[in-house]
Amino acid sequence: MFFHFGYSQTTNIPDENFEQALIDLGIDSDGTVNGQVLTADIETLTELDFSEISIDTHITDLTGIEDFTALEILNLNYATIAIEESDEDFLSNNLNLKELHAQNGCGDCGGLFIESLDFSNLEDLEYVNLKHVDIQSLKLDNPNYDYENLVLDLYHEGYPRPAEPITNDDDTNWTNEVCIQVNDPNAASNNEAPYNTWTITVNDFVTTYSFSSICNLNTEDFENSNSISVYPNPVQRELNFENPRQINLDKVEVFNIKGQLVKTFSKVNNQINIESLDQGVYFVKVKSEDVSETFKILKH
Repeated sequence: MFFHFGYSQTTNIPDENFEQALIDLGIDSDGTVNGQVLTADIETLTELDFSEISIDTHITDLTGIEDFTALEILNLNYATIAIEESDEDFLSNNLNLKELHAQNGCGDCGGLFIESLDFSNLEDLEYVNLKHVDIQSLKLDNPNYDYENLVLDLYHEGYPRPAEPITNDDDTNWTNEVCIQVNDPNAASNNEAPYNTWTITVNDFVTTYSFSSICNLNTEDFENSNSISVYPNPVQRELNFENPRQINLDKVEVFNIKGQLVKTFSKVNNQINIESLDQGVYFVKVKSEDVSETFKILKH
């Protein structure tokens, strides 16, 4: 006598809110938050739409998304997805992905909250909507892919970063530069093939972008590896940059409390003169070859 035992394959979904969203969408067939979903429920889905999830439902772990192997469209618009920076490649196994919609609603009205995203594995990627998302870097540098006709929407209105409020003034704007990691930054900067097929949408006043072969240094890395700091603060006349490693400071930009560019300095020799500025709070953005760092200062 022979007995055959059948076991259904499951996918771990450790985030309860993630699983509840799947239940609400009628995807998790057992209808119970139990840390798993039948893989058969998700492996043939081509579209996953979380845009109607309540912004009060915070998802902090998207473990399990890798088993949505047929996924072509992922819509996270206005859903509150706040995942760890180490999870920047959370979509690297979704090889069929063509569209990512992750538009933020407003400063605290839901959206994708992560500073870096790694799309380097996604050969079929066609459209990425990161409108109003405070993204710092995007990785698109797989040497085997050219990502032709890619559309990146990085438009930003410039409200304060939700994780780092600048002021209680609701009119405050925040400026942001996005580093796009590519195989050939020179070709990309010169709008040469295949990058001349890309469409990148920004608000030039608030958001700019640049191409680089490396975008993996975050603010903490910048401070630790390059040891840049500013003094004195408060300052009256000369603002100095403590720069023990003597890295090249390509540009320094000074913004007022409303996010308006008020001064630009190039070929900086570890010091700028801001004596002509009115008293108040300013933001000083220091740019090196691959990264930038912003300091908040008080001008007396």
